[in-house]
This record gives sequence, C-alpha cells and structure tokens, in this order.
Amino acid sequence: MIGFAAIGSQSSSAQTIKFTSAMHTSKNLTYNGTIKYYVKSDAKKYSPEISYATKKWNRALGKKVFKPTTNIGHSRLVFTGTNKLGRNYAGVAEINSGVIALNTSWMNRYNQQKRRAVVIHELGHTFGTKDLYAYPNADLRGMFKKQTIMGGNYSTHIKSFDTKLAKWTLKKTRTMSQTEFRHYRSNTGLYYQQMLNGRL
Repeated sequence: MIGFAAIGSQSSSAQTIKFTSAMHTSKNLTYNGTIKYYVKSDAKKYSPEISYATKKWNRALGKKVFKPTTNIGHSRLVFTGTNKLGRNYAGVAEINSGVIALNTSWMNRYNQQKRRAVVIHELGHTFGTKDLYAYPNADLRGMFKKQTIMGGNYSTHIKSFDTKLAKWTLKKTRTMSQTEFRHYRSNTGLYYQQMLNGRL
C-alpha cells in the first residue's frame, strides 16, 4: 500500500497521498538493519537532543534502528557541530559518507524543542527520504511544510505519515555495502573527510 489518508484539523481536509520517487533518494544508511551513530566532540553539547531524536524514531519504527557507538570507525553516521554551513541551514545530512552536520550558530540560539526537531528531521534523511519542502507538487509541498517532519515543520511529534514514509523509503532505497561505504568515507570532497580535516 503506497497511499493513505493524511488528515488535517478538519476531516474534510483528508486526502490520499501517494508516495512517489520524488520522496526518496537511491540509498539509506542502514547496515544489517541498524544505523550505528557516533557523536563527535564538537556535537556533544547536543547529545540530549540526539538521544531524544534517535529514541523517537526507534519507537516510531517499532525497532532499534539507531544504536550509539563509541567507535567512529564502527559508525554509519557521525554527528558533528560546525559553523561553516550556509546560513540558511540549521543542519544537513550527507548520506554517502554518513554525516549529520549541525549548524552551531542556529542550534545555539534555538530552544530545546527546535533543536530536537532539527535532529529528528536530519535523521529522516538517513532512511533515504528527501526534503518534502522541495516536493514538486506545489499544493502538496505547502501541506508537507505545515504538517510533516520532512517538510520542515519543526515538530518533535513523528506522526503516522512520517512513520509510514520512513518505512516506505527504507524499502525503496538500498543499503550500501561496507566496501562502497568505505569508498565514500575516503572521498576528500565529501563531509566525512572534510570533518576529520577541520574543513567542515
């Protein structure tokens, strides 16, 4: 089933949303069904928000997808804090090399609820889900912006739509082999190497 009712404040606003290829990329960050994540020292101050967000997604998905690790080499995902992102971004996720970069200039002035929301949104990308605020259909794009995690609505409540979309994109995308993933992590143009070398 690729469609379901997304219900707004009035039952008359219910409509069937069909999941499409415009909602997902080609791959996700899982390996053997999990995403082991590492929190770099420059992101440690956001550990409470990261813990909150990973637990929220694990509950929503009904399984422990996100698992912390203290070994960066064993991770599929690294959280880092940076002041070198574009000013329009509170955070970005690069799936190829497995990095979520949190913009310290935004995160430091956000309240806890907004910091949590940013992390929840960026984690959504690790399943292969695209930003729905860039969805090509203008009517749906406007609705996604107001009502969905991936639409950027700064909510910490993962609704049925968000959960079903995440599960669907996990099925529609592929997981990278360890060889492919290590190849991306060694690429100096991607976030992982930039982060290690102080350029991110």
